[in-house]
Amino acid sequence: MINFDDNCFAPAFGELGVAATLTVVTSEFGLTVIDETRRKTQTSSAVETRSVGPTAMVRMTELTANGLAPKDYVGAAITFNGRNWMVRSHEPQGSPNGEDVGLVRLFLKAI
Repeated sequence: MINFDDNCFAPAFGELGVAATLTVVTSEFGLTVIDETRRKTQTSSAVETRSVGPTAMVRMTELTANGLAPKDYVGAAITFNGRNWMVRSHEPQGSPNGEDVGLVRLFLKAI
């Protein structure tokens, strides 16, 4: 079985990821995220819509290695690419190896 975290996500985040700092209460954690804050356009049946808002992707294994649980994300501050954000919600993206070794999409709000 392919280990998606090691063989797929780690190389992708190594190439596309940027350094981020997640601040939960008074503790800071270094993470690597994929910046998805740029507006995205989606066209379907000749109708064009914009995405809900800015997001960032992070590996679940990196979050758990830092001792972070889903309850810690909401309301946390995150900084990357010179911008400051607040995590307003999150959504696990999973992987073929299961949710615990998948990705998490963080929905952000500018602060």
